[in-house]
Amino acid sequence: MLDVLFICLTVFLILTFFYKQAVCEFRINQLEWSQRENAVSLLHEKVPLVLRGIPALTFWTQEDVQTRSCYSDLSIFQDQTLGTWLSVAYPGAICPWKYPQAEQIANVSGLPVWTKKWLHPLLLNPFLKLWMAPRYHCWAGKRGLHKTFATWTCILPVEGDLIVTILPETAESALPVSWVGCFPSELTAKDTPFVGDLKYIDIVVRPGTCLMMPPHWFVSWVSSSFSMVCTVSYHTPVSLLAFHASPKQ
Repeated sequence: MLDVLFICLTVFLILTFFYKQAVCEFRINQLEWSQRENAVSLLHEKVPLVLRGIPALTFWTQEDVQTRSCYSDLSIFQDQTLGTWLSVAYPGAICPWKYPQAEQIANVSGLPVWTKKWLHPLLLNPFLKLWMAPRYHCWAGKRGLHKTFATWTCILPVEGDLIVTILPETAESALPVSWVGCFPSELTAKDTPFVGDLKYIDIVVRPGTCLMMPPHWFVSWVSSSFSMVCTVSYHTPVSLLAFHASPKQ
C-alpha cells in the first residue's frame, strides 16, 4: 500500500513540475484554420497562438440571448434577466459575473456542441481525452485581469473586436497586491510603485479568430463596442487543482 502511495505521489510531483514550466517571452504564433493540422507542433512551444478563420459561432450573440428562453431561466441576477441586463449594458461595461455563472450560461448556449465538433479534434487525441477535460464559459463586456491555469485557454470573441492584454507570469511582482479585475493600461503609480516595470502587449482578436493561451499568463480584454466572448479551458487534474486553489477570479 505504501509503495502505491509513493508511486502516486512521485507521479503527481513530476506532473506538477512539468505544469509549472512556463515560457515567459513575448512571442506569438499565428496559424490559419486551413492549416490546423500544424497546430499540434506549434502548441508544443507553449506560447500564445492566434488561430484565424475558425468556423463561425452562431450562438451567444445579443440577438441569441433575446430570442432563446433558455437564457431567461438562469439565475444570474436577482432582480433582472440576463437579456434585460444585456439590453441596457453600455460598451464599457465590465462583465459582472464570475466563473460559476459563466459556466451556467455556456452550458445552455451551445458552446459545448460547437467545441466538440471543431476544437476537440484539434486539441484532444484519444489519450488526452482521458487526461484532459474542457470547461466552458461565456462572458459579456470587458473583463479585468485574471490568470490562466488550463493547459490551453481558448478565447473566442463572438461579437465585437477584442483588445486582449497579456502579461507573462514574471509580471506578478510588479502588479498591485489586489490585481484581480484590474486593467494594466489603467494602472498608475498610485496602484503600484513598480508600474514602470510592467511589460505587456495588446492583441486584437476579432470574431472568426481564436486566441489560445498557455497557463501562467495574466489576461484581460476590452472592446470599443459591447463584446460577447466565449472561453474554453482544457484542464488536466493538476491544472484544475491549481485553479480551485487560487483566489477566486
